[in-house]
Amino acid sequence: MDRRLRWRIVERREEAPEAVTLTLEPAGKKAVAYEVGQYLPLIQTFGSREERRAYSFSSCPGVDTLPAITVKRIPNSLFSTWLVQQTRQGDVLESAEPTGRFLLPAQKPERLLYVAAGSGITPILSHLKAIFYQKNWADVPIRLLYANRDSAHTIFKRQIDDWINAWPERFEVTYFFSRERGAAHAEQAHLNNALFERHLLAFVGGKASVSARNGLLTYLCAPTPLMRMARMAMRALGFPDERILQETFTPDPRLQHRQPDPSRQHRITVTLPDGQRIAFDTFEGETILQAALRQGIALPYTCKSGVCLSCLARCVSGEVDVQFVEQTNREGPGALVNTCIGYAVSDEVELAL
Repeated sequence: MDRRLRWRIVERREEAPEAVTLTLEPAGKKAVAYEVGQYLPLIQTFGSREERRAYSFSSCPGVDTLPAITVKRIPNSLFSTWLVQQTRQGDVLESAEPTGRFLLPAQKPERLLYVAAGSGITPILSHLKAIFYQKNWADVPIRLLYANRDSAHTIFKRQIDDWINAWPERFEVTYFFSRERGAAHAEQAHLNNALFERHLLAFVGGKASVSARNGLLTYLCAPTPLMRMARMAMRALGFPDERILQETFTPDPRLQHRQPDPSRQHRITVTLPDGQRIAFDTFEGETILQAALRQGIALPYTCKSGVCLSCLARCVSGEVDVQFVEQTNREGPGALVNTCIGYAVSDEVELAL
């Protein structure tokens, strides 16, 4: 089920205009484990409505004493505005358990490329702390392409500049500033397809050879159009999709949900991590998550739009339609399905969390 945690804010630190780092300690007695690159799904009630938002850890377990998240205020966003402008040291926050798959690999790649914009640097900072302060990563070249308005609005710029100076032989950074000229390690430009391809090829030795394509691991955390551009450019050059990982918490406004039809129902059975089994019915055209929440069953979720992966469950039996923006995948036994955009197809579906 959806286990909830409580955190006390022990420090607030401004990172850039409208961006703060909140250092947290568990309000309970036990420490909470998390991995490099994961995020914390925060939960807050505004009025009578519960809202959830995912914020990546900027801290690194084993490097930082306490976990920390970094939040940038988004215009017209109630949640981020509350966190940045209204929370104070000593306040208690509620969350679901840390989750996310934007993780460092078990096996080191030959090269690491990071592409970030704005607050997309947050999970990447967690990665970089692990890489720079753990000896087994000492021989891996790292390239960061980081887009912002200007130096003042660049989150973690001071820390990144310190690392540039500390490891010049293995850490190369290019800032892309749309409103500042002449900054160190920077170009005044929007990061477009031509610039991205030029920097990518320079990093892998000038051409996309087979060894270069297979030896590079790429992480993208930026607005969707920028990530789409980078992925398409890499795909055109032959870089394999499975070597490109991305993190996004922004729902695609084009996502369409089906119209529920209460005249037909499906039976859903979910096995929880502790072995407990729960069962409930879902209407035709109603997502599995919608049906669970309607009946007071707290399945895990954050975004409700299929991008954060908090709600993933493994299909044990039956069939589920997972409806993305551009395609619908019919999934069966063994597949991972997003319950927030997953619609039961067979009369009975069994899932395991």
